[in-house]
Amino acid sequence: MDRAIETAIVGMGEEILLFNAVGIQAFVLKDLAEAESVFSRLSLGGCKIIYVSEELFVRIPDIIEKYQFSAFPILLPIPTGKTSMGIGLKRIADNVESAIGIDIF
Repeated sequence: MDRAIETAIVGMGEEILLFNAVGIQAFVLKDLAEAESVFSRLSLGGCKIIYVSEELFVRIPDIIEKYQFSAFPILLPIPTGKTSMGIGLKRIADNVESAIGIDIF
């Protein structure tokens, strides 16, 4: 791998492999124990944006918190199943409420 990965997706299921078709490097975890090393490797490698499947996002709060206030990588939850869990929209609503002081959603 000669060039740095700028955008990646990390998840537990093989459905994320579809992102390879649009140039987003996919990392399928076999178990949660792999998560810390994958995120660390991507961060140290200069990855700017890491999409995280919603199913994984809710299972790794320590990792999410670790990168929450750093400029990069940006961790974005993305629905990969048949239905969305609404995590991304909830985070946006929380951020807007924090910024302006009221819930507009």
